[in-house]
Order: sequence, then structure tokens, then C-alpha cells
Amino acid sequence: MNSYTEVVIRKSYKELLSKIITSLFIRGLLLIIPIFWSSTINYVSESNYHRSYYLIVVILLLSIFYYIFQYLNQVTWFKLYNKLYLEYTNITTRNNIENIKKISLAEYTNIINNDIDIICNFIGNSVVRIIQMIEFIIIYLYFLSLDVYIFLITVIISIIMLIILIVSGRGVKKENIKRKSNLDRKTITAHEMYSQIKENKYEKQLFDKFNKNTIEYLKSNYNFNILAQAFIYLVLGTVEVCRYSLILYSIYLVSVGRMEVGTIVLIYTYYDKIIANFEVVGTINVDYQSFKVSLKRLNKLNAEESV
Repeated sequence: MNSYTEVVIRKSYKELLSKIITSLFIRGLLLIIPIFWSSTINYVSESNYHRSYYLIVVILLLSIFYYIFQYLNQVTWFKLYNKLYLEYTNITTRNNIENIKKISLAEYTNIINNDIDIICNFIGNSVVRIIQMIEFIIIYLYFLSLDVYIFLITVIISIIMLIILIVSGRGVKKENIKRKSNLDRKTITAHEMYSQIKENKYEKQLFDKFNKNTIEYLKSNYNFNILAQAFIYLVLGTVEVCRYSLILYSIYLVSVGRMEVGTIVLIYTYYDKIIANFEVVGTINVDYQSFKVSLKRLNKLNAEESV
């Protein structure tokens, strides 16, 4: 992380703190509500309907609180994004006039419009992702307390998925750098073509060049996204296989009297959260590589900094 980012984060600490607090409440409720659903099913299976009705009311109230915090979280997110974006825009233009002169208009435009957007999104989303990692740990500890085999299967599969994510980083970064360079060339040609049109000096040769640059950009953008999606769905497919294996094992535990029926629902729900979290975690490496590329391009406006 460079001094740009450190300064911006210091100036945005209030918005970041609000994002952390609302995110903690949301993730906490997502862990608590399934516990009440599990207990409700157990009470129904025992014909204890009175307690089941009581728990349904509790679940309803918790769900209302969940959506309230979801709304507050969204409001906080937009405030944080706007704060980060404004601070980055100000800090990259203030006292950097000479460095701006050294790069093309197209590259400067892409840095201001695209790269700062990528950086702001990464920083804002990092708050949620850190909390989701804590959620992972809580779920794994619950599985350990439930059954050692459930825990071991989950840990082994998680390690395999993490290896996939780490290996995927290099290829994704390479394609992203190529995509950014092609975007710059396309934008430069678009500016040249626009200037010629304004001056009534339009040349077909420049249009052909623009069309060629556009095709190259679309190709590199396609390669980047296809590679990124391939790794993401490889991870998700692995998680699905593991989840249904655990459900089969859980049914066995119920059949031998070592687990309540409601616990199967809890395992299924928590594993849904693991899948949802891994869908996000699966993009961390991809997003981090994009963040690094954008930060490196942003540093061109400050000769004293490096990634």
C-alpha cells in the first residue's frame, strides 16, 4: 500500500468505521437466524408447537433488523465510496501537474475514470471480505464442535480451493495488464479520431486503426473475464461436491441418533454461506491483481511512489 492509499484511508476513517459496524451486525444476524430455524424444526419434530410459534416471531424480528442494517450498510457504502473517490481524485491531481503532463490524455482519463473506481471498490469491499473471513472461522469451529469428520472434510476442501485461487493469480494479472494497455491504445485512437472529425479532416486509415484497437481490447477483455470466471466456478463446483457429501454424512448421523434433524438444516445453511463467501473470496485474488495494476498506473502521477 502506498502513501496515497494511507492518506485516503485516514481521511475516510469515519465512513470505514460505519461500514465495519453495519457489516458486523449483518454477518452476525446471518449466523444467528439459521440457529433459530434449526431449533424451530427440532421443536416441530417433537410436536412442541408452542415454542415453534415463539421462535418464528423471534426470526421475524431478527429478519426485520437484518434488512434495516442492510439499508444502513448500503447508505454507508455509497458515502464511503464517494469519500474515497473524491480524496483519490484530489490527491492525484493536486501538486502532480508535471507528472500528468508525462502521460497521454487517454491514460490520464482511464486512470481518473476507471483505475480510481477499481481502487475505491477494492478498499470498500475489503471491509466485508475481512468480516467474511471471520465468519469462515466461526463456521469451521462450529463444524469441529459438531463432528470431527465434518470439520476435516471442510478444511481439506478449503485448502484445495485456496491453492486454486493462489495459482490463478498470475494468469489473471497478466491478462489484466494486457487489457489495460489495449484500453489505453483504443482511447488514444478515439481521441485522435474525434479531433479529426471536429476539424473535418477525417481519415479512413485512423478509423481502421481504431477498429483494430477495439478488437484487440475486446479480445483481451474476453480472455481476462473468461479466465477469471473459470477459476471462480472451479472453486464453486468443488464446494458443491463437498456440501452434498456432508449432507449425506449428516443424514447418516441422524439415522444413528448422533444428530438432530434441525442440525442438517443448519449445516446446509452454513454451507450455503461458505459457498456465497467463497464466491466473493474467489474474486479476491482477481480483484487484488486488478487493484495492484490500477495502483501502479495511479502511481505514474506521483514519481516518488511505487507499488
